[in-house]
Amino acid sequence: MRTLRQPGPVTPSRRDAIAGAASGQFRLVLAPGFDLLHGIRDALLAHGVTDAAISLASGSLDRLSYMTGMADASGARVATYGAPTVLEGPVAVVAGNAFLGRDRSGQLGNGPIVHCHAVVVDRAGAIHGGHIVPGACLVGAEGVTLWVTALERAGFAAEYDAETNYPIFRPVALAARAGVKAAE
Repeated sequence: MRTLRQPGPVTPSRRDAIAGAASGQFRLVLAPGFDLLHGIRDALLAHGVTDAAISLASGSLDRLSYMTGMADASGARVATYGAPTVLEGPVAVVAGNAFLGRDRSGQLGNGPIVHCHAVVVDRAGAIHGGHIVPGACLVGAEGVTLWVTALERAGFAAEYDAETNYPIFRPVALAARAGVKAAE
């Protein structure tokens, strides 16, 4: 069995939790022609959502770019992302999970960021999966169906993690805000 050692000091607990609540749950379908991650962000902002847990339920993509992990030859980290794999459509969305959250400063900055991993089937029937590359995935003719849980009083922020030497999403406490618009 292989044992991996992270480069930084060991974090006592790898499980973080913040008390929060779902402020709304709804189904959302992204229209064809939009970038997947930017489309998720923009559609949720239009509904007043700035923090959410998202499930990708089904749909199609005309193009998909994703990355998977590989050993980090520099030694700065245990793993890093490899070069993107690009699939030309149609690509069927099987499942996926995403978070809508904040940048490393814990602020919305230029808007929330979406971190997404998905499983897809390419036009030849092969299964693929990994980290979805922002700005490189075009929603196809079927659109993409999402199930969204908007979060209240808790969200996610990308923060530097000394143990892994990588920014990771962590839960953060948030002030209460106005409700979520109903999905159309």
